[in-house]
Amino acid sequence: MGRTDGLYTDIQRLAINEILKLVAGGDKKKIIRAFDLAEKITPDQYKSAVRFVREKVRDDHPALFMAQRLTGKLAPRCRDRFVECLIINTLLRGIDKRHDLERRTGRLAPTTLLISPTMRCNLSCEGCYAGEYEHQKDLERTLVQRIVNEGNEMGVYLFTFLGGEPFLYPGLLDIAGENPHSYFQVFTNGTLLGNRVIQEMAETGNIIPMLSVEGTREETDRRRGPGIYDTVMNAMDRLGEAGIPFGYSATVTRQNYRTLISDEFVDPLVAKGALIGWHFLYMPIGRDAGVEMMPTPEQREEFRQGLLRIRQTKAMFPVDFWGDAPYVGGCIAGKHYAHITSEGWVEPCIFTHFAVDNIHDMSLLDAFNSPYFREIRSRQPFNDNLLMPCMWIDNPRCSREIMAVTGARPTHDGADVMLTDLQEELDRYSAEVDRVNGPAWHCMQANRETTKEATGR
Repeated sequence: MGRTDGLYTDIQRLAINEILKLVAGGDKKKIIRAFDLAEKITPDQYKSAVRFVREKVRDDHPALFMAQRLTGKLAPRCRDRFVECLIINTLLRGIDKRHDLERRTGRLAPTTLLISPTMRCNLSCEGCYAGEYEHQKDLERTLVQRIVNEGNEMGVYLFTFLGGEPFLYPGLLDIAGENPHSYFQVFTNGTLLGNRVIQEMAETGNIIPMLSVEGTREETDRRRGPGIYDTVMNAMDRLGEAGIPFGYSATVTRQNYRTLISDEFVDPLVAKGALIGWHFLYMPIGRDAGVEMMPTPEQREEFRQGLLRIRQTKAMFPVDFWGDAPYVGGCIAGKHYAHITSEGWVEPCIFTHFAVDNIHDMSLLDAFNSPYFREIRSRQPFNDNLLMPCMWIDNPRCSREIMAVTGARPTHDGADVMLTDLQEELDRYSAEVDRVNGPAWHCMQANRETTKEATGR
């Protein structure tokens, strides 16, 4: 890249090259030196985060083993793209561009964009959140590229493909190959990851697949179909052998929440090389929507605590999309990300199947700063208790108000079920969440104040 492309200066380019050299061998001392160098080119407001991770590595926290796996076991192209596209572009240069946009225009850009290029899928999973979308329409390839281009201009270099099954979309790998400065996270059921696809991902280097799994073989096959668990495990083995970074995603239900925080489930995934795990509470939207699969408030708290244990003891980073909300200020829908459906509707969240604007009719910047998105952001956090981040299951009255005020309409038939059929049940559920999570939140706040007093920070 040249110095006039607005992405790197020559000095930054030299620093990045040195970072890549330092991390290549997986040596702890060199990894720490790479963090020292990264801190120098990190914006001031994020230097503390770099220092925090560096100290974890220095103290032999499992983060060290994750760093060594990233730097020592990934295919060279995958390793370099991970550092350049995800860490440097998204977390460093992208931050500068997004902040500059806000300073110049007063308008916000997301950290990442979620795109469902197709809603077609070769499975029919019980309770699928996307099961009722229109399956016959795909996003035009030129439109997907336009979204990536406009995202880059705004400072967005991380894109998440989901659906549907993204690998059913023609040219998905070509999109990644034609956008080498961006990084692509792909949520997939794992059934289409043949040897040719895996080879192409290794050659492209800027794709990290997240494979769906529901727990044990029995739990996964019950929800996803016979033989799916073994197919996913086999795909993980081949991804690891090819040096491709990968993770998993799981829907947390009333039935499987304990499995997902057990050593018996987690340890084999760590051994296969999974780096990250995404956990989403079952939401009563989509195929056969109902509250029966939702974890109870007590189960949510038990799951949150279990995932914290895993994070502190395993060489993998699991994310609890609800329980980790205090670390990001509550709900991030419409603030740090948006979802574009295969029909082009711009939704604030993959679980908010309501929209006002369509990407066919306006720019990404205009859609993200629409009255609908601004109304959502003006109400965030939706609750002083950040363990109750969601406007749908934790603060349902808020979601009803937002849809009424903005005139947002359902993006598929039946998307309004949480506003109609399930309204009373969700009101009762949110009251129970408040009862259970209130003490946990007060305890978290007390611990934070104690830490401040002890450290002076």
